[in-house]
Amino acid sequence: MTVLAVFIIVTLALVAAAALSSTAQGGRLAEKSTESFRARQQARVLSETRLSMVDGCIASAADTGLFDINLPPMIDELGFAEYSFDGMYFTVSCTTPIGDGKTAYYWEIQADAYPADRRGSWELVTESIIYTSEKEEEEQPLNVWQGE
Repeated sequence: MTVLAVFIIVTLALVAAAALSSTAQGGRLAEKSTESFRARQQARVLSETRLSMVDGCIASAADTGLFDINLPPMIDELGFAEYSFDGMYFTVSCTTPIGDGKTAYYWEIQADAYPADRRGSWELVTESIIYTSEKEEEEQPLNVWQGE
């Protein structure tokens, strides 16, 4: 009978320890989830701000009347966007990293190279969350002591 009582007490103690451990892990998971949400929101706001800056460049370039000549230097001056030109449309894209470094917000717009209005016209072609490539991760040097 004593052995059975000791066994029950030990079993209950183990179950209580597992429950406390599980509760602590749940708290850490909730904390990580909150941090991830904040990082995504900050990256989204930055991505939208960058899109509005590109929109301003498109409007300014269209207002000059020399859109196809003035837009590339304006985009280059921003420093965060890339562009290509196919003769009719400028394609402007931007990748905004999210705090974890593994994902990023990506958008791509297409702007008419010869807009009919002085405001410029563009269309959002792609907006998504992307995973960064493994190639970029491999190119980063490891900060490891070489034993010398």
